[in-house]
Amino acid sequence: MSDSRSPLTVILPEKLIDGVQDAPQEGMAVAFGDVGILWIGRRGDLDNVQSDVPRQILEFPNSTLLPGLFDCHTHTNMPGDGRTGEEVDRDDSDDLRLLRSARNVAEALSTGVTTLCDCGSWNRTAFSLKDGLAQGIMPGPRTLVSGPPLTITGGHLWFMGGEANGVDNVRATVRERVKQGADFIKVAASGGSTLTSDPYRAAFSLKELQAIVDEAHNRNLPVLAHCRCTESVNFALDAGVDAILHCFFADADGSYRYDEPTAGRLAESGVWLNPTMHLGRVSRAHLQRIMEQRPFTPAEQERWERSNRMAGTAMEQFGRLISAGVKLIGGSDCGWGSYPFGDFQGELIAMRDAGLTPMQAIQAGTRNPAAALRILPQTGSIEPGKAADLLLVDGDPSANIQALRQVRTVFQQGRIVESARPATAMD
Repeated sequence: MSDSRSPLTVILPEKLIDGVQDAPQEGMAVAFGDVGILWIGRRGDLDNVQSDVPRQILEFPNSTLLPGLFDCHTHTNMPGDGRTGEEVDRDDSDDLRLLRSARNVAEALSTGVTTLCDCGSWNRTAFSLKDGLAQGIMPGPRTLVSGPPLTITGGHLWFMGGEANGVDNVRATVRERVKQGADFIKVAASGGSTLTSDPYRAAFSLKELQAIVDEAHNRNLPVLAHCRCTESVNFALDAGVDAILHCFFADADGSYRYDEPTAGRLAESGVWLNPTMHLGRVSRAHLQRIMEQRPFTPAEQERWERSNRMAGTAMEQFGRLISAGVKLIGGSDCGWGSYPFGDFQGELIAMRDAGLTPMQAIQAGTRNPAAALRILPQTGSIEPGKAADLLLVDGDPSANIQALRQVRTVFQQGRIVESARPATAMD
């Protein structure tokens, strides 16, 4: 008589980074089934764990097992080929953008990202993507979506369909996102690269931001705020957002000035900060390749000069913020600009370069985003009762963080991802 019970899968890695302990562990085993992670312990104790249940034991010498990666900032509609948001809005249909999203999330999963956030897509495309993933139409990570970001008229990402103005209107728009199925609220608290927006001034008034946060928190949704200037960072802190994306200290005239009081507020508040540092590295590498083939256009020349000018400034700012005690979460902003999907690891490496230890950078790309998005009980660490979202890499990323790119095997909710492959360095 055959045993109809689901077998246990047991992983025997050389090292385990569980997202809880501050150092890797050796001699460990992790057992999981179709309901999630069942047991973690010493290999010698494995025989005492449901010994009557069929099991398959997978040993991975010279490899490290860690939680699947969590990229908290992506744009799945975007191609990451250097085109601007305006160009994608002009040239592509929602149908094409949705097809691209399906390809992009599959690429993310193959390279070790088992959870991601879509922080802004056109119209209903993100909700359709989420539905398609839930129905198993295409492979992809657990995907949390915001839908079109809330933005003022002509503000950053206005073309995605999220313009809202005034306290009553922004409150109603948050309610609409909840109705559509948003997992979090994304708000453009300042302008950005969108041509009609101003990155050096706050977009929404404080009262508008407070209404957005109040309404989202009333529905138990976190709020992620795009902030590219100091004024918008302070407005976001005043309003009580959960995470700040980019967080660049710029004054109204466009000049950079590290702001000690704002840095202190960021550290004291405990608000999560997503620096998106690798985006600049990828942009410079993309422009370098263009330069080797032909002369720059005026727009490319301006981007080249600005990116090189700001590279050291951004690294210094985030290094100082790390020293001040600000909490970081990993989000690549991939899809945007010239950053394609497939190397979220580059953002974690950039965070290490700014001052995090490798273990801190790993937690910034696993446990911390799960905490920020309020799904830590489900994923983000290797603990009994959580989903078996797991990543095996060759080497030890706590000693050499570049090993995060050496993807060997990915498990998504206990199932092996057949398309798993190493990440491709984009810089």
